[in-house]
Amino acid sequence: MLSELPGWVVDNAESVRREVEPYRHMSMQERWETTRRCCEAAVKMLRFHRHPRRALEHRDPLPESTPRALKRLQMHEQTR
Repeated sequence: MLSELPGWVVDNAESVRREVEPYRHMSMQERWETTRRCCEAAVKMLRFHRHPRRALEHRDPLPESTPRALKRLQMHEQTR
């Protein structure tokens, strides 16, 4: 068992910061180009999927906390 984590292990916040760093300095045009390439790759991947329509129609269910948070925001907005 390790007594401490290796130096390369970082917390979630730092991990996210590192992942998004290249995008922070992109122009809007560069971001759109990245998005376009991502969409093209997704279309190509769907060509190999047994049930592409099912893949496209799939929606991850919302966590229970999301509708509660939305309700709180709506209530807060109504009291303004």
